[in-house]
Amino acid sequence: MNPDRRTFFAFCTSAAYAIVLMVFLLLPSDSLPKIKILSVDKIWHFLSYFILTLALMFSFREGRYRIWFSRRWSFIIAMIHGGLTEILQGFIPGRSAGMDDWIANCLGIAAAILGFKLFPKFFERRE
Repeated sequence: MNPDRRTFFAFCTSAAYAIVLMVFLLLPSDSLPKIKILSVDKIWHFLSYFILTLALMFSFREGRYRIWFSRRWSFIIAMIHGGLTEILQGFIPGRSAGMDDWIANCLGIAAAILGFKLFPKFFERRE
């Protein structure tokens, strides 16, 4: 597969994941867990944004988008997505916008960025 097709596929996969993530986070729910520091809800927020950030970093690593391959763009896009999702949850019945959820999102993003910093060979494009 040529680099442009691979890049397009990676972007489509990242975008689809971001859309699915937002849909699931915005579904109305009457059975949300109570606010806890290490609740399952916070772990899901962490993992969701960890995966989103990794997908973005892989999307930016080749083809004509290689110039954008940076932690900065992955960070910015994931933070906007996480912040927007938390704001929109405030308008959904049964959901609540919480700073603790946003912090869990940020920690997932930070863990992915840190993983890139600690294991750069993992993110390099292989020919």
